[in-house]
Formats: sequence, C-alpha cells, structure tokens
Amino acid sequence: MFKFLTRSCGLLTVGKSSIQSVSKSLTRLNSTVSEKYKDLAPLKLSNELYAIFKIHERPYLVTKGDKVILPFKLKEANVGDILNLTDVTTIGSRNYKLVDNPIDKSIYSLKAVVLEKTKRAYQVREVTKRRNRRVRHAVNKADQTVIRISELKVN
Repeated sequence: MFKFLTRSCGLLTVGKSSIQSVSKSLTRLNSTVSEKYKDLAPLKLSNELYAIFKIHERPYLVTKGDKVILPFKLKEANVGDILNLTDVTTIGSRNYKLVDNPIDKSIYSLKAVVLEKTKRAYQVREVTKRRNRRVRHAVNKADQTVIRISELKVN
C-alpha cells in the first residue's frame, strides 16, 4: 500500500489506482497554468503597464522609468549594470491584470539599470539601560542601491 498526501489537490490518496488519479489531477493543474496565459492581448496593447516584483520578499510596485531605492547593497551588481528582474507576482494596466506567484518568465520582460550604490544619511539612536543614567549614541549609516526601471513589456 502506498500513501500519498498531495498539497495541491488537498486529498489523501491510498492504493495503486490513486497514483493514477493523482497524476491525472496534476496534469489538469498543469493545463490550467498554460490556459492562464492564453489571452494577453489587452495587456500587450496597453501602454500603461505596472508590475509588482519582489527582492528579498519585499514587494515593489513599479512602472517604466521609476526609480526604486533598495534598502541594501547589491553586492553582485555594479553601477551601470542591467538587471533582469524575474520574481514578478503581478503585471497589470488600468483595466486588466495578471496575477500569479511568480509569473512565467517567458511572458514578460522587466529590466532595471543600477544608477548608484550609496549610503543613507546618519541615523543616531539613543541607547539606554534600565536604572542607569548613561546614554550611549549608536550611529547607523546603512547601504542602499538605486535602480531605474528601463523596460517593462509583455511578450
């Protein structure tokens, strides 16, 4: 006896015949994914597109030409490099949107250029301990990366 627990279907299946039913349900799920991207004509014809992409699980909503200030340093990227952003969860226009997590990379093209890698202004924080009058000043000057969205289109 084989026991399987499939999260996508939410079923607990037992036995050899259930393996076939699980494989059929998985193929049905795969076919619905390809049907999701069938009619992209309204998005292709729109000239005002927006996208929501994630970097380090932080979502950023952007359009073409936007500047994005990332609150960390991209170590691998240098100034002037072109980044191909692939973790896109939503692409939309005024009337239509495509939502998936993540969207298939062959559907869209989202590119950004690294403008600068700098540090933020000093932030001074007062640190105290309980029952102690002494105040210590902790200084923080965090890294940041500025990118500009250079291309956003639906293929």
